[in-house]
This record gives sequence, structure tokens and C-alpha cells, in this order.
Amino acid sequence: TFNWNRLGNGEHNLKAYADGVEFANVDFNVTTLGVEYLEGASGEYTLSGFPQTGDTVTVRWAEPHQNFVISGASKAAAGSTTTVTTRAGSSANLESPTQSSFESGVSLIRGWVCQANTVEIQIDGGDMQKVAYGTTREDTASTCGDTDNGFGYTFNWNRLGNGEHNLKAYADGTEFANVNFTVTTLGVEYLEGASGEYPIANFPQAGKNVTLRWAEPHQNFVIIDAQ
Repeated sequence: TFNWNRLGNGEHNLKAYADGVEFANVDFNVTTLGVEYLEGASGEYTLSGFPQTGDTVTVRWAEPHQNFVISGASKAAAGSTTTVTTRAGSSANLESPTQSSFESGVSLIRGWVCQANTVEIQIDGGDMQKVAYGTTREDTASTCGDTDNGFGYTFNWNRLGNGEHNLKAYADGTEFANVNFTVTTLGVEYLEGASGEYPIANFPQAGKNVTLRWAEPHQNFVIIDAQ
């Protein structure tokens, strides 16, 4: 799990290694909204003509993602609303998804657990899935006494289909989170060949503007400019 805002605006480089051998070396651009973690902002916007002429999608700011997610689509089915209590203790926390959140595209199921041998998730009552655990989370030091507490699991929400779904999280077999959330797809598991760029006015506050661009690897929109 990584917060790109920590790098600041501009071009950056990432290298990836397997057993010490480099297998990827890429340059990429980061656009921030001026802070490392934007709190308290909200906004919902309709983007016309995506993924094709005559279609529309609705995007909504999602604070846990520090980005926009697709919350509606012209061909999407709506989910119902059910309340499930999140049972997150002081030593474990599921940060995304959250209760009643909107999820779309390819993103990260993430959070932290102070101490566990294994962290697992279960979606819609399916098989238990072990997730990567032990990444550095400096923000958990005061709670946990150490920092190797992060967990994460990359997941394509499109696989679930439109509507309401459920996720439970477990640390060493003990449930610590149980949330319902709504998925919006664009009708396919992985949308290929689409493109689009859209200006969003007055976000994150009046007089400020951002530009969104469709990013196929994310199956979602990313912020490419902020003024």
C-alpha cells in the first residue's frame, strides 16, 4: 500500500525486483491536491460520453482512496442498502472498503493489524483468501508499538458485478471487520480501449479544479491535473 501524495507533484521513478533482479523500471507522474491526505472533501460529478457516446458515468470522491470512484453508470444496476456494523478493534482496522462505500475498478483492499500470523478476507461468503501482511505503516507505531502492520490485496471489483456486496476480514481466524459496499461496473470485467479526459470544477473547494483521465490499468479515473 502506498500513498502517491507522499512523493509530491511531478515525475518519479519506480523499479521492481524479483530475487534481486530488476524486472521493471518505469517513470510516472504524480498529481496531488496539495496535501498528503485530503480530509473532509466531497463531491459527485457526471461524466458524459464515457465509455462511449450516449453513455454516462457518475464519479464520487472517496477519501480512503484519495481519488474518485465510479458510483453510477448509465447501464449499471443499483444495489440495495443494508447496514452491517464494522467490528474494528483498537488493534485492527479495515480501511477500505468501508461500510456503505462505493467501489469500482481495480483497487486495494487494505488496512492494518497490530499482531497476527495471518490476515484473511472473505467476499460474499466465498472462500477465505490470505492477503499480504507486514508492510510498513508508520502511522500505526503509536497504537501497535511497531510499524510492520499493513495488509493489502489487489482486487478487480468488476468481478463481483453491480450491486451490494459484503466483505469480512479476519486476523488469525477472528473476525475484525464486516462491511457492505456497492460496486458499479461498466458492464465488463476489464474495459479495454476506452479513453476520456474530463475537467471537474470547484473541487476540492470553490475556485479549485481538477482534471480526470481514464486509466485502463486502474479501470478507473485518475487525477492528472489540479489547479
